[in-house]
Amino acid sequence: MISLNEHSRKHAADLALEALFIAIYDGVLAPGESLPAERLLAERHGVSRITVRQAVHKLKDVGLVEVRQGGATRVLDPAKADARVLELLLRYGSRLQSGAAEQLLRDLREYQELYAVGLLEAAARHASTQERERLLALLEACPPAPSEEQARMLDRQFWQAVTAMGKNRILQMEMALWQRWSHDDMPLDDEPDELRWFYHGLAKQLHTRQDPIPFYLATVRTQA
Repeated sequence: MISLNEHSRKHAADLALEALFIAIYDGVLAPGESLPAERLLAERHGVSRITVRQAVHKLKDVGLVEVRQGGATRVLDPAKADARVLELLLRYGSRLQSGAAEQLLRDLREYQELYAVGLLEAAARHASTQERERLLALLEACPPAPSEEQARMLDRQFWQAVTAMGKNRILQMEMALWQRWSHDDMPLDDEPDELRWFYHGLAKQLHTRQDPIPFYLATVRTQA
């Protein structure tokens, strides 16, 4: 069991990491610029120098800074970051403010759309009859006018089920990453009743072995 002190330290590390990530992606810390000294960052964010060091090394691990032994830590160009940074984008992307960040968030939404197409395509190829029936039953068990909490649960359960139906380990690992860093204050894509209608339509397409992709694309592009 995690102690309260340990939980507080983890929370502080997350806040420091979030602040530095946002500063880099919003352009407050420009590529090539050196990060402020650990002592200054610790004072600014109200955390220990060890906590700052942990946050900086996380940024290093995802390719956003270069840590030089005995020298200053240099900010790298976030436009050249690789897929390792996706974890932090999922966690903190909604808090970005700059114009460049807006384009990045549009790219992230497009990526989510394309990823969902892959999940549905894999499910259509590989799902068993029993899995298709269980997915439809899941949707029909949800009330036509669900609460926001019910809609959030349905959203999570629907994509978990579709991912499992596709039987693709890479897609499953990616879904685990998405759901690990999703949080309850993220807005729903639609109103709860519309979300339930949308997922019910997809479940019916899969249940009758029709291609769900045209329905999916027609719906999300109408909503865009």
